[in-house]
Amino acid sequence: MFRSVCAGKTRILFGSTQKMGSGTNVQERLVALHHLDAPWRPADVEQREGRILRQGNKNSAVQIYRYVTEGSFDAYMWQTLETKAKFITQVMSGDMTIRRVEDLDSTALTYAEVKAIASGNPLVIEKAKVDAELMKLTRLRSAHTEEQYRIRDSLRHSQEEAQRYSERLAHLRQDLAVRQDTSGDKFRVELDGQAHDNRGIAGELILRRAAKIKNVFGANPRIGKFAGFDLFLHASFNGEVELILHGKNSYNARVTDTALGTIRSLESIVQGFEERATRLEFDIRDSHKRATELEAKVGASFEHEKRYHHLAQRQAEIEEKLDLTKNQAPSQVDAVADNEMEEKNSQQQTQAKSNRPSQRTAVHV
Repeated sequence: MFRSVCAGKTRILFGSTQKMGSGTNVQERLVALHHLDAPWRPADVEQREGRILRQGNKNSAVQIYRYVTEGSFDAYMWQTLETKAKFITQVMSGDMTIRRVEDLDSTALTYAEVKAIASGNPLVIEKAKVDAELMKLTRLRSAHTEEQYRIRDSLRHSQEEAQRYSERLAHLRQDLAVRQDTSGDKFRVELDGQAHDNRGIAGELILRRAAKIKNVFGANPRIGKFAGFDLFLHASFNGEVELILHGKNSYNARVTDTALGTIRSLESIVQGFEERATRLEFDIRDSHKRATELEAKVGASFEHEKRYHHLAQRQAEIEEKLDLTKNQAPSQVDAVADNEMEEKNSQQQTQAKSNRPSQRTAVHV
């Protein structure tokens, strides 16, 4: 039978969700699928439509139809599907504060529209549309609020960063004023109270002191002076040892595997003060620029705020009207008539549930 449908010899299949759901691979020539009733689970709708909306279908466009009878049990069935689909979508979507909001509830909203059409009440149809748009705007509004929090946090960070860089630059300029020239033959370093002008010897002495504290985490002994600044060794947790120059700022240099390499690392720090000052000036300008841009965004209102409040008010009005329609105070005669009508409807719904046919689906090829 499946081969006959795929070949185009059989043009119509009619069956239940169970018989024509998963495993029914007849998609090659399908052009239309008809939901003749509403199943109990959203997954059943997906399984039905999965027969035609799948790879292997040779048609570039297909049609899907849903049939409802106004004022029948169909409205209740589609309402049940809407409730279930919304719950499932909320669980699966999770994050409600993302900046870009896609129509995550597209399936659920389709069910709501079908339910609204079946009810025959224009207010219900309008409510489905208002609820859908208000849900989107609520998410966008929440995302806007979160964005404002992020902007304020970034602004505070940029301002603090600019202040920190400015203080560091001011200290660096004071260190520049007292820095001694140690280039070339002017090299001098004081180690353990003795002055040395030989780079190789000075580097070797530093390496020996570093080896003694290598495994003493947190050790920070002062070993002398260089270029007008106090010189310290510092042992870190990973067994590495650093040279630290203390002025108004602190400057780190590497203790390398060789004596001359260690001295070159120390000298490069002192000789790089001007370049360090240039980088700090750039960082200060950059921080101020970011802060200015962020200040312009702080307090920005939600662009759809008026629409959001309008929809919220309209939603409340519709809900109030629907409740008033339901709960109007009838006269005594009307009350008796209404009670009789409710009993009759209850009996019809009970009979409809017991006599409801099995779920069925038809496809045309």
